[in-house]
Amino acid sequence: MKLINILGFAGLLPFVLLPLAYHMQWLAPGAQLLQLYQLFSALILGFMAGVLWPVLYQPAGKPSGPGKLALLAVSFPVISIICLALLPDYFLLLQALLFLLLRLAEFSSGINQRYSKNYQSLRNALTVVVAVSHIVMFALLGLSAT
Repeated sequence: MKLINILGFAGLLPFVLLPLAYHMQWLAPGAQLLQLYQLFSALILGFMAGVLWPVLYQPAGKPSGPGKLALLAVSFPVISIICLALLPDYFLLLQALLFLLLRLAEFSSGINQRYSKNYQSLRNALTVVVAVSHIVMFALLGLSAT
């Protein structure tokens, strides 16, 4: 579990450092930092939704069948990319919502009950930080536009 915690928190670094770099105008032009942030966000959401796949093969009483859960898991990255392509001005807010909805889907589908208490706590913390990061980045974009 220690390695999972380390990897989880290491995955937060871009969600913390890229908004800071954007705000401080470090490393690259703001447009490139924003694009990197958006792509990383979509990648991580897809990864987190993909983590659900092994759970679909574990025997347990499920309120929803594996087919519904598989559809749910693949819908998050698909919606994310569609939002990035069609609603770029709102992508950050929609992405924050998608991360929160993914976590809520884990609760409502019963998947969360299969996680250890430590992993549940980790997922909660990571989701909150990632959602807040998206809101901060959205606010920074608004500030730089004025």
